[in-house]
Amino acid sequence: MRESAMLADRMSHPSADHAFRRLAGRLTARRAAEMGPRLWLVTAALAACVAAFTYWQVRVPLDGAIRHHGTSGGVQRLALTLTACVVAGAILAASRQSALAADPPGPEWLVLPVPPSAVERHLAREARLPSLPVIVPAAAAWLAGFGLLPGVWLAALAVAFALAWALATRLACAVTLRLATRATGVARGLPPAWRALVTARRPVRVARIAPSPWRARPRWRALARLDRAVSLRAGAPRGRLGFALLFLTLSVGAWFVGREPLEQRAQAFAAFTLACTGLGAWAAWRAAGDPSSAVRALPLSLTDAWRARAVPLAVGLGAVLLLHALVPAQVPPFARLGLALTWALPALLITLLGLHLGLSLSGSPGVSENLFYGWLVAGVIASLAIPLLGWCVLIVAFVQATRRVARWNTPEVT
Repeated sequence: MRESAMLADRMSHPSADHAFRRLAGRLTARRAAEMGPRLWLVTAALAACVAAFTYWQVRVPLDGAIRHHGTSGGVQRLALTLTACVVAGAILAASRQSALAADPPGPEWLVLPVPPSAVERHLAREARLPSLPVIVPAAAAWLAGFGLLPGVWLAALAVAFALAWALATRLACAVTLRLATRATGVARGLPPAWRALVTARRPVRVARIAPSPWRARPRWRALARLDRAVSLRAGAPRGRLGFALLFLTLSVGAWFVGREPLEQRAQAFAAFTLACTGLGAWAAWRAAGDPSSAVRALPLSLTDAWRARAVPLAVGLGAVLLLHALVPAQVPPFARLGLALTWALPALLITLLGLHLGLSLSGSPGVSENLFYGWLVAGVIASLAIPLLGWCVLIVAFVQATRRVARWNTPEVT
């Protein structure tokens, strides 16, 4: 009965699916054009690094599984790897669908003569886009089976992965949309897409902020005050800043956990690196959070935009590094000073990488943050493959982002 109703719904609106397919095609073309050739080249390099790392990480254990447990053991191990990729794709699609349900994109769909199912499929199509990158490691893992597993099994695993990815992402989007748009009373009868569009948002409590004294104080300090005011409110900047502060505290407290100095130092450095990642993400988000059209009208220079974020980051990192030089009593004083100095270089590299990416992609905080995380993942993979190679990757990323900083107040596509 329900399937017949859906079929009748589609037949009554024959042009809705075609219109949404054309809309999806235009959105894809526009996003591809906005990335530009350089960003496409960087994305391709990151995908190649991820694929190469996944290939060798899967190839060797797969060979061992086949030698010890035969073809069935190898098939099970490769199937488990592909299943992990499917689960990761479903999680990404679900998280994106939740964000779309909270703030649906596009025009006012309610005034258009389209069925709710068409809008729901469009939202699901948009939500499944972040799950596409998992195809890269999945394809590399599948290629690792060539020469080790029979071709029939490889073909079966490829078809099974494609079907499982499509079903898992669709199911994750459908379930998430229904869970994110719960309603009571008469609203329960509305389709999930309609409930997402008509759900009333909670009013935001507005607090008065004193106007920035542009003439009484330096311009970069006024911009730093704006960053502080925005970061203290609910939203993406406060979440990333809170994440960084949490791990900065854990990095100092790691010196009191464990007995071996080497173990304590490893724990403290791991937490400190995660904190720097959070600070870099915050800098990328805030530097790119303001649209270029609004920034260009202000009496700001590139130096002001850079100092407004770099100075607070340097002060915060310097204070934490000073604690690391004073807290570990079991470490000699000279070694503690050397530890703080050596940790300062990677901390500045990671945080300034995020800042420069944000300045070079003004008005696109999501793109700058994703690119920042992509470079970090590429650095981790490179270090796992060849020791210390990851830092070379991050240095290259820092140089590339620094060269693009000069266009900080220019739109990415002109």
